[in-house]
Amino acid sequence: MIRMLFRGMAALALMLAAMLASGGPAAAQSRLFSADAPLQLTLTAPFPALIHAAKTAKADIKPYAATLAVRDGAGAPVSLPLEVRGRGISRRIGGFCAMPPLQLRFSDKDALKGTVFKGQKKLKLVTYCQDRDDSEQRIMLEFLVYRIYGVLTPMSYRVRPAEVTYRVDDKDKGVTRFGYLIEDADDVADRNNVKLLTLGSHQISAYQFEQHAAARAALFEYMISNLDWDFLAAAAGQECCHNSRFVAARDAAPLHGVTPLIYDFDFSGFVDAPYASPPEGLPVHKTTERLYRGYCASSGEIPAVVAEFKAHRAEMMALIANQPRLDPKVAAKTARFMDGFFATLDDPAKVEASIVKHCR
Repeated sequence: MIRMLFRGMAALALMLAAMLASGGPAAAQSRLFSADAPLQLTLTAPFPALIHAAKTAKADIKPYAATLAVRDGAGAPVSLPLEVRGRGISRRIGGFCAMPPLQLRFSDKDALKGTVFKGQKKLKLVTYCQDRDDSEQRIMLEFLVYRIYGVLTPMSYRVRPAEVTYRVDDKDKGVTRFGYLIEDADDVADRNNVKLLTLGSHQISAYQFEQHAAARAALFEYMISNLDWDFLAAAAGQECCHNSRFVAARDAAPLHGVTPLIYDFDFSGFVDAPYASPPEGLPVHKTTERLYRGYCASSGEIPAVVAEFKAHRAEMMALIANQPRLDPKVAAKTARFMDGFFATLDDPAKVEASIVKHCR
């Protein structure tokens, strides 16, 4: 009981610190990611050249000049200059997706004044993969993953839905599809009054984590059946660590009390993308097959984290049930997938056998 009380007090202190860092509730309400209403955006760029460059380049992807049409606070249309380039790996060069995910980099901060993008510098835009409704459902599911993780912790990326029209010029009717913007990691850190860590090629020990946060993130990856992550290492030639960034208290000692920020969930069983497959060398045959890959250093936090997930179950499930763009059959299938996870949490023997004993 005392342990839970201290944890609750710590969470309250963290929330208050985040509010102060952002200038309080009024300032937070003016930010891009404080609202849920879908943005109406038109992105004009030389997409044929951009897509070709994104699919063929493995690094140093060329940026292209573009404009982003949005409405200001008075409802007037505004055209914002920016640079756009492809990003990511599997959806960019895998050959399956027609449109790669994009990075937006704003070049004129004065032009952003009076718009929802005020104060933004760079943003990730998750685009459509294929111009089909079933593909759009996968994008919606990954969007929900971010929202569900946000229920559990503010140490998470916020996302903003958007109806995006992609066109090559003013005469082009373009393609309009659901997409979403992802909060920049620097803004996640500022919002939580913590510092963003840059590890470069350096690795980190599992014992350097804030263990409750590490256990929460690992159990979340297990819940959505995602194996495309690592908190301790990166792929050859990549910065540490795979699909993870890290933050710590501003006054923390170097690499002490580290909290992971997790992202990129399209290889999860929750999304169940047709191009996704489990990593080689693991005893699973499909992405919907759960395998716990958390670290033994944080196993002592599993009971508390399990209780945390169970306490937020209704709120997480409501996000799936109440998403109007999600096809009812997809929503029902996703709810059943989540029910399987909670059936494990409801059985202490299964928690021990499927989670605790599978730590690494």
